[in-house]
Amino acid sequence: MLRRARGFFQATIRPLGSTAMRRLLPILFLLLLSCRGKEAPQPVRPLAGAAKGWNVVLLTVDTLRADRLGAYGYQARPNSPGIDAQLASGITFDNAMSQRASTWPSLASVLTGLYPSGHGVNENGYGFPDDLPTLPKLLHAAGYQTGAFLSNMCQANHQGWDAFACSGGQDGKDIRRALEWAHGLDPHRPFLLWVHLFGAHPPYYNGGDGAEAMDPGYQGPLGPRKKLLDPVMTKPIALDARDVRHLDALYDAAVQGSDRISGALLAGLRSASRLDRTVVLFAADHGEELYQHNRYLYHSCSVYQTTLHVPLGLAAPGVIAAGARVPQVVELIDVLPTLLDLLGVAKPAEQHGKSLLPYLERPDGRRRSLPAFSEYGSSTIHTVLQDHWKLVHNPDGISPVCIPDAPPNHYPIAREELYDLSRDPGERENLAAREPAKVAELAGLIQRRFAGLKNRVRQQKVPEKLQEELKSLGYVAH
Repeated sequence: MLRRARGFFQATIRPLGSTAMRRLLPILFLLLLSCRGKEAPQPVRPLAGAAKGWNVVLLTVDTLRADRLGAYGYQARPNSPGIDAQLASGITFDNAMSQRASTWPSLASVLTGLYPSGHGVNENGYGFPDDLPTLPKLLHAAGYQTGAFLSNMCQANHQGWDAFACSGGQDGKDIRRALEWAHGLDPHRPFLLWVHLFGAHPPYYNGGDGAEAMDPGYQGPLGPRKKLLDPVMTKPIALDARDVRHLDALYDAAVQGSDRISGALLAGLRSASRLDRTVVLFAADHGEELYQHNRYLYHSCSVYQTTLHVPLGLAAPGVIAAGARVPQVVELIDVLPTLLDLLGVAKPAEQHGKSLLPYLERPDGRRRSLPAFSEYGSSTIHTVLQDHWKLVHNPDGISPVCIPDAPPNHYPIAREELYDLSRDPGERENLAAREPAKVAELAGLIQRRFAGLKNRVRQQKVPEKLQEELKSLGYVAH
């Protein structure tokens, strides 16, 4: 097109005098610019089945805030060089949303493609229904070798795994077990390996004494021990700016520890040639409040972006272009259908998530984001994020009990909280009273999204021993 326009330009100006040429020059210049702007679009490479027969490594890290990673713009400390490199090796989703700021419900959504109400693991301590399709079951049926090595979510009635081990917070042990298993695999069959690290989960002991080096001289009440952190919420104890600075150091040290441990796993797999023809999906289950709302440190109570915005990246060398970023909002329930589409494995009929292959094929901002939702146990509390608007919807005015031994109303959630994240990313100014039409619009999205979806929520009896384990992690014992 551009070459034809240049030819027309030359053929036109030769017979013309200087006056006529001066008049035509601006018109012809604009014609050239318009031709340059209409270059043929790059062909889209279809990715459905492009990784058929490939291995899958699912690496999830507990309690990892997206905004504390260099890949998401964090500059205060070099928290995550290894994770940043892994994300840069594939495609990074800038705005991935968890379905609940709680480990078991969130990870179950990753493995099923369903909201917590749809898979029934809507509380920590609950187990998968026996008849529910999950990623390990589906890939096992497709001939995959399957192994899971977890630091949390140990007793959730996991099924479909050839090998399964859970350490209860000992990430080093999980890495050793995972690598031992990977070394013994049949090289003629693909594998699914899931490793979930305790990561930056409180009491942040994966940071070792790193916080002391980051923030020397601190003499306040905080430290990497539950007995030091819990009283902030249960007494409660007010923190000043100096305390919050040290809290940030405790958390950042744990993020750095998680980065080292994640890197050890990937390096071990690489040295064993287990990352060849391998899709690597990296994600967190949720983030952490760190005293930003309701003087709360942890995550399970939260309905805010501090805990719902999570890192998410997908790498498949030679299939997915490295370094691309997807700006649209996506959900963790989208992981299962995306992986199955890439692998060419049939998806279950019941899916709440959507395949992200269109974003992988053309990672630009041309497609509009779909709304993203979260749930809150068996309550009527939901959140919805559409574009830059976020609604926290609590129509029954529930005051949740989410911290063991905490005083009443320790985590107040208003009936309606509306935030404009483009102006207020910290969710400080509730605009619900000023924007009733927007509240009604977003509440309608919640109602329509969950109307008619199969609900598997039922009260499950959590064994006493597991209750104590959950309580030791800072969760409410059921």
